[in-house]
Amino acid sequence: MSHSHRSTSRPVRKRRLGVVLSVLAVLVLLFLVAWLWALPAYIDKRLTQTLAERSGRQVTIENVTLTPWRHQVTLDGVRIAGQADTPVFSSQRVVATLDWHSLFASGWRFERIDLNAARLQLIWRSSGEWNLVQLFGGDGGSGGETMPLRIDQLNASDARLDWINRRPDEPLTLSLEDLDLKLHGYDNTSQSPFDLNGQADWNGGTLDAEGEMGFSPWTVDIDLDVDQVPLTTLSGYLAHVIRAEPTAGSLGAQIRVRAGQASEDEGGMRVNGQGAIEGLEMRDPEKDQSIARVERFAVEGLTFASAQPELSAERVSLAAPWIDVTIDEQLGTNLTAWRPPSSSGDSDEGGSEDSGSEDGGSEDGGMHYALDTLAIERGEVAFSDRHLPRPFELEFSALNGEWRQLNSDQTGDGELSLEGQVADGSPLRIEGDFDPLGDALNGNLNLHFERLDLETLDPYLREFGGYAVERGQATLDLDYRLEQGSLDSQNHLVLHRLELGEEVDASATDLPLKTLVGVLKSDDGVIELDIPMSLPLDDPGSVDFGSVVGQAIREALENLVSSPLETLSEVVGDGDDSHSDDAESAADGESNEGSEGDKDGEDAPAIYERARTRQ
Repeated sequence: MSHSHRSTSRPVRKRRLGVVLSVLAVLVLLFLVAWLWALPAYIDKRLTQTLAERSGRQVTIENVTLTPWRHQVTLDGVRIAGQADTPVFSSQRVVATLDWHSLFASGWRFERIDLNAARLQLIWRSSGEWNLVQLFGGDGGSGGETMPLRIDQLNASDARLDWINRRPDEPLTLSLEDLDLKLHGYDNTSQSPFDLNGQADWNGGTLDAEGEMGFSPWTVDIDLDVDQVPLTTLSGYLAHVIRAEPTAGSLGAQIRVRAGQASEDEGGMRVNGQGAIEGLEMRDPEKDQSIARVERFAVEGLTFASAQPELSAERVSLAAPWIDVTIDEQLGTNLTAWRPPSSSGDSDEGGSEDSGSEDGGSEDGGMHYALDTLAIERGEVAFSDRHLPRPFELEFSALNGEWRQLNSDQTGDGELSLEGQVADGSPLRIEGDFDPLGDALNGNLNLHFERLDLETLDPYLREFGGYAVERGQATLDLDYRLEQGSLDSQNHLVLHRLELGEEVDASATDLPLKTLVGVLKSDDGVIELDIPMSLPLDDPGSVDFGSVVGQAIREALENLVSSPLETLSEVVGDGDDSHSDDAESAADGESNEGSEGDKDGEDAPAIYERARTRQ
């Protein structure tokens, strides 16, 4: 071949090669452009289809934007439909950094996902399942196959979480706002939980959380730090523990929450921790009035288990508590507000309505509770009895002491030791065994009052004695025995310098009280009475208190060994000479001995009966 021919063929081949390369470049460019143009639509369709199949809900994505040199996909307006207009999940914007292998594999892997203004509804269904197990768990979608989903890191800012509990008869919702959350190591093909930590606004307070969580199997093991959260936030849950409702108080606590597999409680929930409530105030929901408040309510060693259910604490400390105790017109009390609500509605666990045990506990129904120590410091009690025509009110203050071993499953617990004073400064001491929250009221209590001003008891003396009180003091030893709905009491009264005033109700009693007071007084102005009494708590109005007191006075007269002649004369005849023979015979009866001694026991009742018919 000639040199000239070779020289002309080379440029031709170069031109052909250049054309081929140019065409290939154009084709690659066109393919790349087409691929980049079609890829967002492909991602949109694939994500929408996958989420819809797994959640069983309608899924929409308003816009998909691809940034290939960053491996990023931006999703605007992501929404998984829920009930009505509230989505189960939504986010204004989702920025995801993809592992490109996800585009050609059966699952998805994200190196990082950033959620902006996301909202999530985490629903605990009445069946015990969670609404997101199928969506994020490893049990597959509607076809039962597992679609791998791995997220190395997920960040959420300005998010909101609504935790909805549908297991109670009335669903309960706890909402976290301004939530900043970080999640690491989520993999639905592994049973290992993922790590998380976050901070949120909880109804005006703050919540910090750190721990681990998993969807399949469902598991939660998280440490919570709660600060300044209004107690009313938990009203729905407290309603399962106590009838009284909180109206004020802020909660601070350190709590560990374990649920599902981590709880070791048959899939239920277990809570352990400690905390305090500042400025607590409680109300009676039936009467809509305040019945208690406390400066600080502190709990140590708290444990709650939902499977039994059971609530216990090692120690509860009350600083400056105040409680209202009221007896109403029907002789009922407001103390029922402090008892747990009826468990008859808890039938979804297979328990029967009649599940209470005879010992005051409960089997399979209602809340089991236990409290090792209840410490009271600077306590106050406002007591009022409104079943009297003239309401009786009494205040106790400076109460200090402890109540130990409160337990709903045992009897004979509730060791109470309390000291304080009545409003007028009279010392007060309460000791005994009594558990107020058991199904049946049982216990033994001793109440001791020193130098109580009798004018305080004026409404009772007016009602049952018919006289006002001018002056006097009382020392009371009251022994109460509560058993099977009945109150048996032995009451020892020592009255000092009692002076009755005017008669206000002649029909209150047929006893000549003023005369009897003069008879019963010792030389130093002291009267001692022992008043035993049995009171059926289901029908307290059946007891005639006047007869009970009258019997006590009669027994006091029977126990008199000797009395001055002139005093006995006052009783039987108010100084009337026509009855002097009776007085002399009474005096003679007191001086007889031997066989006449039996008459001494009969003279006092006779005097009592005669005095009863005279004024």
